[in-house]
Amino acid sequence: MKEREAFRELVDRFGACESVEAIGLGGSRATGKADASSDYDLYVYLRADISIAQREEIFAGLFQVMEYDNAFWEREDDGIFTNGTPIDILYRRIDDLDQSLRHVVIDHQAQNVYTTCLWNNLLNTKILFDRDGRLAALQKKYTVPYPAELKENIVRRQMALLFDGLPNYASQLKKAIARHDVPAMNHRAAAFVESYFDLLFGLNETTHPGEKRMLREAKKLPVVPEAFADDIESLFANLFVESDASVQDLERIERRLKAIL
Repeated sequence: MKEREAFRELVDRFGACESVEAIGLGGSRATGKADASSDYDLYVYLRADISIAQREEIFAGLFQVMEYDNAFWEREDDGIFTNGTPIDILYRRIDDLDQSLRHVVIDHQAQNVYTTCLWNNLLNTKILFDRDGRLAALQKKYTVPYPAELKENIVRRQMALLFDGLPNYASQLKKAIARHDVPAMNHRAAAFVESYFDLLFGLNETTHPGEKRMLREAKKLPVVPEAFADDIESLFANLFVESDASVQDLERIERRLKAIL
């Protein structure tokens, strides 16, 4: 069975299960940005759990490998189609998603990372099955202008984390660099960049596209620091080989970011 036929069969089998309320395709395959290494992100919205025995019947003949109930991020089954293409099947509840989005979109609560990523995920989900129309209704509910208060809260929180708060990432990263504590350097640099991009997307009132291709997506934003992409690439190029240069990169990133704020 070809990959697309197997995927369609999988959706049909899930849709025939009374416990399934809706099914959506997310990620790069929903937005048209998939490449040869892209997997499938399939969101299965449940009103009651499906047993492993039931899921084994749904998956029969479609996969060469399947892992059940991984819970590293969300509850999911992870498999590989018979042709070698991976798929993540994530199980959600519509009411839970609604509550999570309410905190961000309606209550304007900023997070440390990926504040509006789940919002972006919902808005860009391609609905494949919607038994009672609840997933489409949720998309409509959150198809709203970007709240000004949310933007302000994201910028304020991320600036504190990046540079201005006492436990800021830039200071922690400089200490790690001075000690040549390689694991800490890697850890703090990753956190620094996550906050940096959360700020840029929030500042531009754009929902966060997720952890992949952040630099490419940020280049499309209208309001960004001068040469920000070059600065981020320089920071990582220098981080483990040129300590003084990486500190200069951090200080230049701070100056250029504050210049646009």
